[in-house]
Amino acid sequence: MCRPLGDFRSVPLQDSFAAARKVTGVHAKTFYFASHVLPRQVRLDSYAVYACCRSIDDVVDQAAAQGKSVEAGVARQVLDKAFGSGGDRVGEEWMPAFRDTVRRRKLQRRWFEDLTHGVAGDVGEVELQSWEELDLYCYRVAGTVGLMMMRVFGLEDEGAEPRAVDLGRGMQLTNILRDVAEDARARRIYLPADELRKYGVCREELLAGRPSGRWGEFMEFQIGRARKQYVLAEPGIRRLPQGGPQLATWLMRGLYAGILDPIEASGGEVFSRRHALSLGSKLGRALGIWWKVRTGTA
Repeated sequence: MCRPLGDFRSVPLQDSFAAARKVTGVHAKTFYFASHVLPRQVRLDSYAVYACCRSIDDVVDQAAAQGKSVEAGVARQVLDKAFGSGGDRVGEEWMPAFRDTVRRRKLQRRWFEDLTHGVAGDVGEVELQSWEELDLYCYRVAGTVGLMMMRVFGLEDEGAEPRAVDLGRGMQLTNILRDVAEDARARRIYLPADELRKYGVCREELLAGRPSGRWGEFMEFQIGRARKQYVLAEPGIRRLPQGGPQLATWLMRGLYAGILDPIEASGGEVFSRRHALSLGSKLGRALGIWWKVRTGTA
């Protein structure tokens, strides 16, 4: 008897979820750390979503490394398989788990489509001109993930979607500020050109890995912008189901926002070091967040 399209399982569902967990554990350490407070099935579903997002990113990187023209359609091939009947090839073992998650959590394909546009736009040189361009980029590569995870965590209220996008935006802005030097070496400048000019920051100096103009003031402004997104996201976090989903999201919010602290303390010195929280700092922050959630003060 033939299986209906989309119901093909090349690997047992349990093994498929295990494959997605492995992908997440290797490539998303902060999220993987926070995910352990989630109920088991929510945790597994989140791994399946991450595996899809990671595979979209990987296929774009592979195409670029081979010198191929990279467009959103390259990554869309992954989606066609993931939403269809893929899973019979090495590296695709996560797909049956993903389809199972999409069906139960009512995930919308358009969010993944938007993500492919954002990832494809990362290839080659990048120079965003304005906050509007940066905001669109943040939505595509991170806000979409916020929308996906909101559903995975059990919140279906469309009214909360802007807050999920706020959290994704804050996290992506944090990544951008942390990775200024690394991105500059690849000739990728995500910081808005008009704002750089306003603070007297020279593009060529930035690409050379040297701060110029009122760089410290510029970074202070950007850090404030990122922190504002985290604050805007908080009402949405409080609407998530209590317990693991709320705690995990508060952890992600707290750990990512925490990266801004050493960046600020250094005066925006991101050229000679890559700021991160130590394991001890993560554990300390996690304990504080857990206590606030437990006592209802988060």
